[in-house]
Amino acid sequence: MGNLRTRGVWCGAGFLGRSRADVRERVSRLVDLGFNLILPNLKDGLGRACWRSEVIPEASHEAYQDFDLPLVLMEECERVGMRVHAWFIDFFEGENGAAFRTHPEWAMRDPHGRTTADETLRGKRFGCVWMCPAQRPGYADQWLIPLYQEFAKRYPVEAVHHDYVRYPGDLAPDQYCFCDSCLEEIPRWAVYASETYRNERFEHELYDRPYLEAHWEPSPRVLPEGWQKWSRAERARFLLEGGFFAGGRRDLDYFFYTFRVEAILRFVRECAEAVRSVASTMKISGAFFKNPIHSGRFIGQDWRRFPPHVDICAPMDYRDHFPGTFEQYLALLRETIGLQKRWAAGFEQLWIGFAINFLFKEEPNGPYPDSKVRDVVRTIEESQPDGIVVFCAEQIEEYGMGEALRRSFRDSS
Repeated sequence: MGNLRTRGVWCGAGFLGRSRADVRERVSRLVDLGFNLILPNLKDGLGRACWRSEVIPEASHEAYQDFDLPLVLMEECERVGMRVHAWFIDFFEGENGAAFRTHPEWAMRDPHGRTTADETLRGKRFGCVWMCPAQRPGYADQWLIPLYQEFAKRYPVEAVHHDYVRYPGDLAPDQYCFCDSCLEEIPRWAVYASETYRNERFEHELYDRPYLEAHWEPSPRVLPEGWQKWSRAERARFLLEGGFFAGGRRDLDYFFYTFRVEAILRFVRECAEAVRSVASTMKISGAFFKNPIHSGRFIGQDWRRFPPHVDICAPMDYRDHFPGTFEQYLALLRETIGLQKRWAAGFEQLWIGFAINFLFKEEPNGPYPDSKVRDVVRTIEESQPDGIVVFCAEQIEEYGMGEALRRSFRDSS
């Protein structure tokens, strides 16, 4: 089918049903539309594993205690030649989920010690919790990675698939994370004080250079006096807004953002090691924000650094991530894919993701012109990535875009 050798679709576990007959019918329906890859959400946004977990039983979704959804899905997909990438929502958890309920200390905290659940988004209490990627031991190594490893060992799908592998972006991205662990670890990681001489400032002997910042190399004590007595809010403000030199530039945000990028990268690396230790040929894919330079700053997700720990890059080039009219979206989409091909050079493949619902900003109540879907697929194909991924199976049905996708995939052949 033209340049789009991979034609994938995300879907929720609920879309697949809870019987073999349901799964067979849903998979057959997607194959008929021209898809050859399914990305089912098997670790969901409430933190539930959609299989009966033995390593963390309390994480298991109650609906799949007696129905082995991943196994049945694998068998039904193999029957019709459909590939499977198991989609995990990484650091986003339910406020009432097992991880937060049993380990509230693993949650991200703002400068006042609150979780993301207490944030307000679009006029409503957010009500969900982001977990800290940096804590060790913590959610990443004690909960999430064991679930990935268990799944990879038990279910030989083509790949596991990262999503929400980042810090929050729509919820005050500069306010997280200041949990107890991060308050201790950021100054240690950035070497803001000597471990041997904790209270010695070690100011430069001469200060004989024309710029204050030119005296950085002796690494003076950055932490202010009385640091341990400061409140969480005061320490958080200093770590984000303070200066390496007293009286110098407010430059500590550089270290704050770099710490977050490295925390995400560490998780991605450790997760890949765990998965490959039990499934050496399994691939790892991921859904990422469109611009890794920007997302590195705002959400700690500089995906240019993910290879070789991630094999396949699927940027979410959704219309709501771009400004302007639909025509401007198509032009910006084409431009962005050109940039992504360069940024993703270290990956084995680049697949472009788009979302159905956001296409219809001008038609909030319908009717929904299927020409928009065809235009987006054509624009992506002309940009010559390795594949396309559509969000999502549920929206294809809700907006009646099945036939538009079938024709688009057929026309691209």
